[in-house]
Amino acid sequence: MPNKKKGTIALPLDKEEIIKDYRLAYQSRQASLIGRREVLSGKAKFGIFGDGKEIAQLAIARAFRKGDWRSGYYRDQTWMFMLGVMSIQEFFAQLYSHADVTYDPASAGRQMNAHFASRNLYPNGTWRAQTKMYNVASDISPTAAQMPRAVGLAYASVMYRKLQELQELKDFSNNGEEITFATIGNASTSEGLFWESVNAIGVLKAPAIVTIYDDGYGISVPNQFQMVKENIGTLLKGFERDSSAPPETIERGFDHYTVHAWDYPALVETYLSAAEIAREYHIPALIHVIDVTQPQGHSTSGSHERYKTPERLKWEEEFDGLKKMRKWMIDQRVISAPELDSVEKADHAAVEGFRKTAWDNFLAPILEERNQVLDMLEEIASTSNHVAELRILRDRLSVLPSVARRDIHGAVHEALRMLRDESHPTKGILIQWKAEDQKINVERYSSHLYSGTALKVPEVKPVYSKSSPIVFGFEIMNAAFDSALEREPRLIAFGEDVGKLGDVNQGFKGMQEKYGEYRVTDTGIREATILGQAIGMAMRGLRPIAEIQYLDYVLYALQIMSDDLATLHWRTAGGQKAPVIVRTRGHRLEGIWHSGSPMSGIINLVRGMYVLVPRDMTRAAGFYNTLLKADEPAIVIEVLNGYRVKERLPDNIGEMTLPLGVPEIIRTGKDVTIVTYGASCRVVLDAADKLSKAGIEIEVIDVQSLLPFDIHSMIVESLKKTNRVLFVDEDVPGGTTAYMMQEVIEKQGGYFHLDSPAQTLSGTAHRPAYGSDGDYWSKPSAETIFDAVYEMMREVDPLAYPKIY
Repeated sequence: MPNKKKGTIALPLDKEEIIKDYRLAYQSRQASLIGRREVLSGKAKFGIFGDGKEIAQLAIARAFRKGDWRSGYYRDQTWMFMLGVMSIQEFFAQLYSHADVTYDPASAGRQMNAHFASRNLYPNGTWRAQTKMYNVASDISPTAAQMPRAVGLAYASVMYRKLQELQELKDFSNNGEEITFATIGNASTSEGLFWESVNAIGVLKAPAIVTIYDDGYGISVPNQFQMVKENIGTLLKGFERDSSAPPETIERGFDHYTVHAWDYPALVETYLSAAEIAREYHIPALIHVIDVTQPQGHSTSGSHERYKTPERLKWEEEFDGLKKMRKWMIDQRVISAPELDSVEKADHAAVEGFRKTAWDNFLAPILEERNQVLDMLEEIASTSNHVAELRILRDRLSVLPSVARRDIHGAVHEALRMLRDESHPTKGILIQWKAEDQKINVERYSSHLYSGTALKVPEVKPVYSKSSPIVFGFEIMNAAFDSALEREPRLIAFGEDVGKLGDVNQGFKGMQEKYGEYRVTDTGIREATILGQAIGMAMRGLRPIAEIQYLDYVLYALQIMSDDLATLHWRTAGGQKAPVIVRTRGHRLEGIWHSGSPMSGIINLVRGMYVLVPRDMTRAAGFYNTLLKADEPAIVIEVLNGYRVKERLPDNIGEMTLPLGVPEIIRTGKDVTIVTYGASCRVVLDAADKLSKAGIEIEVIDVQSLLPFDIHSMIVESLKKTNRVLFVDEDVPGGTTAYMMQEVIEKQGGYFHLDSPAQTLSGTAHRPAYGSDGDYWSKPSAETIFDAVYEMMREVDPLAYPKIY
């Protein structure tokens, strides 16, 4: 209970708890100061720290419960220390890039310092009980990019409260009481992602508490250049709900608070109050923390003395949160100054101890590897013709003060270059050591890009009977989604026009009426946060299908898809996952922004996701069924002009699956192999009919998925038969056709089976022009495909294939 003595005000917590908070904040500050020293001394590469924000984070941690989620950024170290999500020793391990999940559980050394994450998965990839832990979504560096996923993390609480079919998932939610705490710096609120996310949270009435740390700057740029009126709190007033309305009303909007970064009692009261309302009534809050100081500047990349005035620096020293809390504690007789001096000295020593232990743990295995190599080099040098050079190399390696694994491997490589003309018994041992250590390091830094579960889903072929009806493509999708929604209660579908209309192409027609507005939902026009909404929901155990209405509009969400979703499993070394299914459609319509094919941009930016390109709706349905049996993110790109094309509806539309990375030969031939996908399949088949009349039989292969690509090397088997290949798609020159060519010719060894140069046929370098004629002269057509293949065959036998033009 709060204490009160004569001459003091009521304390927000017991004295022991206040002292405990201060000591944690003080230790955090020492971690920042010592961390900066470690970077400047060369032991670490870069440092960014949370100094100046310690007191606010004590209050946030006080309001944070097990089951809650954080979607923050790289200033939240005090908060993480207080919850025990990351210890100070682990903080230093990450600063040193210790590539071992035992020492850096957030990222196994893959992320720079102060990028926090909880380990929400067991080593086998299954979920831990989120309601029994403090959940921290893995941080990313791009400014404001933590906000979109906060939409979904918070909205999942709405789902768990509103949907009866989810009530049994006790490991993920306790009746939707969980709050998502998002944090952001004042300057980053200038990003569109911030405004889109705040708007979406308010519309969805999702329980989020958004904290804005305001130190008046964005690195060196002051607020006057960041925002109108120089005050983000003033701008956010428009999101504020009517404070006189009772919290149980359905009015949408935020509770709004402003509090000083150095006012410990007010901060504790503010966060506890905001959390209580958000938890019970799902009313989000915006908390503007003002008068934040940043004692060490933005990061180790520069000094804030270069851009802050002497007056500002003096003010920051006076209003440092630690100093203000220290004075407040003494004034309120919580603890005396001599007592504080004593505990601060002990805490500084403790942090130095954590740092030393982290450094020793980091360096020990590297030194052991160096010693192994030094011993081998010495043994080789004793009988080598290159004794002098080898010993110089050995001595140089032995005296490196902060040796890295790259230094060791560089030295081994140099030694083997020297020894290329010698035979020596230990040389073979050194070569073997290099090969084995190379494998270890590839695993150390490259594992967990994919979990691989989607590749293990067994194929179930479509089943047809005499009664199987012939229906439009959109009806195939409708039947597939109906079956999926019925069998999988965690499946939530949403996007622009998905709910009431059933999407613009009717794939979800009637599904909202059947399954309710929370299962099949309309969203605003906000692609980045549609994707972010899906990421957050998937991290909380749900299975979202997020629709981006057209392929061209994926570009709005591509940064989040690339930086957050695609890297999540890898950057946490298997600690977190978000099995998001992104549904979109593209190719072959009309106009610049409705018929583009930015596939090469997508496949190069979303490694860590699967990119699936079904040629018709039956195969699209098979892919969705496969993905829902796995736990990996993917984007499925349906053919835009295929919804009105008729297909036969499989009897097992809800059970059939399509394997990933397995092409299909859709026409056999002996002369030329054409490799393509999606909407181009129909055009290539048209060309195949024309070529057949000219005596040329082409083998047409639909790759079906670009990531993964032909995992069984089926295409090269076709090439062994035809000895000629043409890669066709609608992307720009040098785009996806070039990617497919590298996969087949270089990686699969197709080069050795060629009798003619491998060729590509793509769209033009510009976007597709409007109209049917614009489409014809912007993308491959049956005629241009015919000409490309005919010329390949004419080169082989000019007499059999005389010149046409």
